[in-house]
Amino acid sequence: MTAQEISDRIVKKTKINVFENSRRKEVIHYRSLLIYLLRDKMNLRWTSIALFFKANAKDITHATIMHSHHYYPVYKDENKNLDVLEKQFNFKPVDLDTLDKIHYLENKVENLKRKLNKYEVN
Repeated sequence: MTAQEISDRIVKKTKINVFENSRRKEVIHYRSLLIYLLRDKMNLRWTSIALFFKANAKDITHATIMHSHHYYPVYKDENKNLDVLEKQFNFKPVDLDTLDKIHYLENKVENLKRKLNKYEVN
């Protein structure tokens, strides 16, 4: 499963948009579930999770993601549906070396685009 497939499944099952800019309890709980799954089950790094959220139009920092992950057990005690939904996912861990290479190459592409734009303007 990919991060996008996980988030799509959470949204489909709960009818809650985890990328919504909201502080409603339900949104926070299911967003925290997504972060927990991405971090603990897929072994994604904090910055990679933040980039995933940004790619889905949710501006969030890795510090906020770490905070949400830290409070996931508390949210799970409050909302028993989180545990039920969590158990519906099966995972193959992501290779962190591959993820680092992808992140490195994405940054290289962005830097090259900036340089190209600079030369095109001049």
